Amino acid sequence: MKRYHSHHGRDIVVTAGSARDLEPGQFGVLAIDGGAGGWSVVHKGPDGEVVELNNEMHFELPEDALAFAKELIEMLASGAPDA
Repeated sequence: MKRYHSHHGRDIVVTAGSARDLEPGQFGVLAIDGGAGGWSVVHKGPDGEVVELNNEMHFELPEDALAFAKELIEMLASGAPDA
């Protein structure tokens, strides 16, 4: 799987590292325990605050987490109200 993705002009980084590696405004697909614990989707805000977007629900495969991140970005692009 590629490490860098772009969807509707938003960056998504797939990493086994931490959210510290993300730039402000980027989405991340992060491995939990090297992927053995699943995959999480996060967003790093402009002030450096990192928010987990999948509400403690971890994905088994990085492809599933990436698809979830893309769905979130599509909702943002369509002007859906923030939750």
